[in-house]
Amino acid sequence: MQRPDGSIRPSPIFAPVMMIKPLLCAVAALMYCSACNNAADTPANASAKALPKPGTVVAAAEQPVTDDQLNKFTFSVKVIADSNVATGIYDVDVDYGPNFAESKMTLPKGGEQFTPDIRKGDRPYTYIIGFRIPDDTTFYDYFEVSSDKGATKMQYIKAYTF
Repeated sequence: MQRPDGSIRPSPIFAPVMMIKPLLCAVAALMYCSACNNAADTPANASAKALPKPGTVVAAAEQPVTDDQLNKFTFSVKVIADSNVATGIYDVDVDYGPNFAESKMTLPKGGEQFTPDIRKGDRPYTYIIGFRIPDDTTFYDYFEVSSDKGATKMQYIKAYTF
C-alpha cells in the first residue's frame, strides 16, 4: 500500500511480526544479563585477588658469606612480584656481597596462581625457587640461583605443565 507522500506502508498482516522483533530482543537481553555471574564471584577473579601487588617481595632468603673472613658479606635472594604477576612473571634479585644480579622467572603454564617459595640448595650459596600446590605439602623445585666469588647463575632446573 502506498501513502500519499509516496512511501510504502507495511501491510497490517506484518505489524504483529514487527512488534515481536523488539520484544524478542528485550527478552534475549534479559536472559543474557540474568545468566551472567557477578564478576567478583568467578574463580578467575578470586585467584586474581590473591595475587600479590607488583613490587611485593613474595619470598626471600639470606645467608652469610663465610668464605671471606675480611668482609661481612651476605648472599641473598628475593623473589618480587612483577607488573605482569597475573601471567606468572616474577623478578629475581640476587646479592652476593657487593655484587648484584637480576632476572625474571615465569611460573609454568597453568600454574600462574601459585606463589613462589625458596629453600636452600644442596651446594654452598645456592637457593632453589619453587612453589607449592594448594592442599599439597610437596615443594616443587623450579629455578636455581647460585653464586660464588666470580659469578651468579640463574637457571630453570625443571619443567611442569598444569
